[in-house]
Amino acid sequence: MYRIFQECINNVIKHARATRLYISLIQSKENIEATIEDNGVGFDARKLNNKAGIGLENIKSRVNFLKGNLDISSDPEEEHSSLFKSQ
Repeated sequence: MYRIFQECINNVIKHARATRLYISLIQSKENIEATIEDNGVGFDARKLNNKAGIGLENIKSRVNFLKGNLDISSDPEEEHSSLFKSQ
């Protein structure tokens, strides 16, 4: 999970031009849920499958290794949000 956070934070620093970064980590009996949000420049999340960089591929791979789910919501006009759950 550390490397997932590291890569997400790196992406915010490199690409988002954000002034704020919010990280939430919640553990329940069933799973661990992490949310990473920033107030920076968004991107078209629909285009991720066509043009995913190495960083995003690393995040997906690590989430899959943890048997988790990754949900990335972003829009060029809105803030960016990433959520992953692991069981």
